[in-house]
Amino acid sequence: MTRETVKFSVTGALVAFCLSSTVPAFAQSATEVKSDSLKYLQDLRTQNVRRLQEIDQSLSRKIEEATPAQIDAEVSTLKTAKKEHVMRQEFLDRLIFQIDTKFIGGDLKQFLQASLINMAKIDASNSVGENGIWKFMRYASDALRSLPEQKENILSFLTGYMNRSVSNPVKPEDYISSRNYTNGATSEAGSPVSREDVGSIADRRLQEINLQAKPVAAPTSTNE
Repeated sequence: MTRETVKFSVTGALVAFCLSSTVPAFAQSATEVKSDSLKYLQDLRTQNVRRLQEIDQSLSRKIEEATPAQIDAEVSTLKTAKKEHVMRQEFLDRLIFQIDTKFIGGDLKQFLQASLINMAKIDASNSVGENGIWKFMRYASDALRSLPEQKENILSFLTGYMNRSVSNPVKPEDYISSRNYTNGATSEAGSPVSREDVGSIADRRLQEINLQAKPVAAPTSTNE
């Protein structure tokens, strides 16, 4: 082997090492993404099953214990809650099936956008009356497409939207605008501040920063 060949081989190895070292340590394989996603959704499904059982138990108690004056309102509230959680259960079952049987890798966000649209089409064709969840799935797909954060936990985002309501979904833009703060995993709405208050709050905060940054004078000593 010539000196030039050895030099080329060493250089090639260094380039290969540098390229491999640029791959993020947190990058997941398709198998890991699929496994983590299924576990996340199955845990949600378990929680939802538990909630449905609690609602059924409450319904039984209300039928036995509620007074005639209260029974209509209390039973109606519980039945509305049960309908919501039954629809969430149906959504989670379908989403789990989609990821389990069709996800083979790539961008999970894009996969979910397309899957939700296809699921909405099927549900709209097969559901009777207003019992379908096609509108929620269509809205959820639009919400994912409008998602501005780049490092958002996609399934957490979708869970937050589901928790707002499946039976009566909010519009995607309303959900997006309500998420004023997010750390990538959870989000919360902020409290609106009037324009008049913004200036005074900013001035006060600047004063606090200036006071914190101002050096403290060293104590002077007197020679007696």
